[in-house]
Amino acid sequence: MNRSVLLLLVMVTILVSGCMQPETEDELSRARKAFINKEYTEAERFYQRYLRDYDNGTERWNVWNRLVEITGTVRGNKDRAIELLDAMLLEFSGEPARYKQILISKGNIFGEVGRWGEATTVWSQLLSAPEVTTEEEAKAYASLGKAYLMRGDYELAVDAFKDCRELELDNSEHQTLCIYELAQAYVYLGNFFEAEQSLNNLLQYKGVETTLMARAKLLLADIYEQQEKPLKAITLLEEIRNTYPNPRVVEFRLKNLQKEM
Repeated sequence: MNRSVLLLLVMVTILVSGCMQPETEDELSRARKAFINKEYTEAERFYQRYLRDYDNGTERWNVWNRLVEITGTVRGNKDRAIELLDAMLLEFSGEPARYKQILISKGNIFGEVGRWGEATTVWSQLLSAPEVTTEEEAKAYASLGKAYLMRGDYELAVDAFKDCRELELDNSEHQTLCIYELAQAYVYLGNFFEAEQSLNNLLQYKGVETTLMARAKLLLADIYEQQEKPLKAITLLEEIRNTYPNPRVVEFRLKNLQKEM
């Protein structure tokens, strides 16, 4: 074989290999470029084409999540985002870690749009999911309690927040929030004794976030006012004059209580 023929073969091989570069990479690069440039319709089209054409593509997880982001966050179409997440649940049902991530995303969206009944279903599914971690249990119980609270199912909310409180989790911030929410649920039930006990328990924790501490003291002041203990209520309100997010609320409450003294 002479030199010119060999050179021709090499050139043909290079050209063929270039043509055989996976079209996947080209489509995904176009999609990413469109997304960066905020050309969301174009990005969506390329991502959808990838899902259609590459059943076993290695980027399917990332593509699905990008589509959910475009649909739910950019466009604000929460119903369509939930439909996409449902499709993801079917595809990734055999992958526990991803399956649980999808449930969390779905539960969060239901909470954002106030679909509390459906939210309780999703958070319950997370609790029964395979290989659930303590952190995921904590997220599920706290979110489940909130959903029950918003629905007016106060006794169920109490149960969920109790389970949340009793988890052995190395996260005092999460635990104190569960205790505060538990106290709120007791207040809604009219069980001021248990609410007071929970709040006093919360106040014993060290390093409680400032805003949460202020909210807890305001709620405890409400309870003392209901129990006709104005001096205790006034003491708590004075403590949060400079830390409660809306100081005027505290000042208004103080003035009313002091007038009644």
